[in-house]
Amino acid sequence: MLLIFVLSSISRYPEILPWIFSLDKFIHTIEYYILGYLLMRVFVTSPRSVFTGAPAVFAIVFGTLYAISDEWHQSFVPGRCASIYDVLFDILGVVLAAVTYRLVRRRVAWIRAVEDRIEGG
Repeated sequence: MLLIFVLSSISRYPEILPWIFSLDKFIHTIEYYILGYLLMRVFVTSPRSVFTGAPAVFAIVFGTLYAISDEWHQSFVPGRCASIYDVLFDILGVVLAAVTYRLVRRRVAWIRAVEDRIEGG
């Protein structure tokens, strides 16, 4: 989160390829995918029972709130502006991370169950 905050504080990025709109959105998605994955790890492994019920919901809500606050922060940085599209791509990254994390955990659990059945056999 600190890295996202620092990058948001930079007044202006060098315009190497200003015509590539999708590159910016891709970077937003990847950045928040990583944040979403880390949030899932926190909420899934948390000993607090409040998070064990729906860690994906907590990760998505927290990631969304952070994305909104990040864009609000950018609105105060000279040369930068807030964008609802950036927030939407940030949310997409967090949602993709939550879904991927859950699918991978299910697959790993299934593989372990199969291995246990084979070994117990």
